[in-house]
Amino acid sequence: MALNYKILNDIEKQFGESFYLLDSNKFSNNYDEFVGEFKKYYPKTNVGYSYKTNYTPKLCKIIDQKGAYAEVVSTMEYDLAIKIGVKPKNIIVNGPYKNKEALEKFLLNGSNVNIDSYKEAELVQEIACENKNVNLSIGLRCNFEINDTLISRFGFDVESEEFYKLFDRLNNIENISLKGIHCHFPNRDLESYLPRVEKILQLADKLFDNAPEYIDVGGGYFGRVDESLQKQFSTRVPEYKEYAEVIAKKFAEHFQYLEDNQKPTLLLEPGSALVGDTMLFVAKIIDIKNIRGKDIATSSGSKFNIGLLTSSVNMPMKVYNQNSTCNSYDNLDIAGFTCIESDYLYKGYCGKLEVNDFVVFSNIGSYSIVFKPQFILPNVPVIEYNDQDSNYEVVKRQETVEDVFSTFVI
Repeated sequence: MALNYKILNDIEKQFGESFYLLDSNKFSNNYDEFVGEFKKYYPKTNVGYSYKTNYTPKLCKIIDQKGAYAEVVSTMEYDLAIKIGVKPKNIIVNGPYKNKEALEKFLLNGSNVNIDSYKEAELVQEIACENKNVNLSIGLRCNFEINDTLISRFGFDVESEEFYKLFDRLNNIENISLKGIHCHFPNRDLESYLPRVEKILQLADKLFDNAPEYIDVGGGYFGRVDESLQKQFSTRVPEYKEYAEVIAKKFAEHFQYLEDNQKPTLLLEPGSALVGDTMLFVAKIIDIKNIRGKDIATSSGSKFNIGLLTSSVNMPMKVYNQNSTCNSYDNLDIAGFTCIESDYLYKGYCGKLEVNDFVVFSNIGSYSIVFKPQFILPNVPVIEYNDQDSNYEVVKRQETVEDVFSTFVI
């Protein structure tokens, strides 16, 4: 996306002093390349795009048009998928909170639900008993050791006897189709994928007489990350092809004895890997002051606009100066508009800056817009900018006071 001060100033005049810029073509290309790397080794691969990472409807529609699944963890996300035209059978439901009403909705619609707990399993059995003429599609989320000190709170402990009793019980209910198994861990490092793949393949062999319909290895993949951001991480950022070599290559070897139509589908649930580098956040510098020797700029944005990582790292930032002759700084902090003392978008900036300049943050497509609270100001618009013909498309309008307070009784 080719930007300059004039372009940003023109957008600001139409849409306000802060806004997101979306590049949906990059999102589409990321999907094609990500899936393509896995299919080189294991053609029977598909994706369930993680709605929770960024549920911008335009992006979710692209996923559906490409024949991939919507991966949702709530009725809110499920209803969005249905609203934009996703067929229920193309929705994968995960997450630890599914009450009976929600489970009935998902299962009776024909979506595939990965059960997370024994309580959910009980509810599924009740629903199966009450709807004997409907076939219910489920999987089980599995929890096992992946050589990490963190004990995940999600899914079933597959080392317990109770788990295998539950599997047999569900597998013997006539109108329940136990189609596969699922795992997801928060680790993004490449090394963590080898034990999870090996263990879930071993588990599939132990549970199923023949291969299951699918094996879902979840998400947690790095996407394309700016070099300045990579340097701040404690672990190396792998490329798509490296994940594919570890995961898809192992699947290909493990199921080489099966005919293609008998092999399970390898399901992946990327979020950040596809959307992380597809959005920019733009804010304007409102004021610059010096407090007891410390240079601090105030911007029209907030750290809440640019995601979860801002408390520990500086997100990649580019400054667009109005004038080339403005002041230079050696160690300036850029603060947000909120009244939270810790609201800083960037610390230790070195370079030219003055009031009315724009600061543009990249790699903020993941867990940013979906995490922005209705705090102090409504959220800002999302604009798709096409630099080839200078056209703007409003993907999400500026929120209003009415949006924020419409659910309150006044």
